[in-house]
Amino acid sequence: MKRYEYMGADLSAEPSFLVQVKWERYIEKLNEYGKQGWRLISGTDDWKYSVFEREIDEDPEKE
Repeated sequence: MKRYEYMGADLSAEPSFLVQVKWERYIEKLNEYGKQGWRLISGTDDWKYSVFEREIDEDPEKE
């Protein structure tokens, strides 16, 4: 059986008047979480309330 863990994160960009800079910082944060196995499932409309999930490895002996 697959199991998942969830995490909430504030991905609000640091203050900047340049939209491109904000977007690049947002993508950098998403890539950091992606490398750790996290997948964004909610939060594309409001970056402050972003929810991620990742699959938890099961111990085959417990099944």
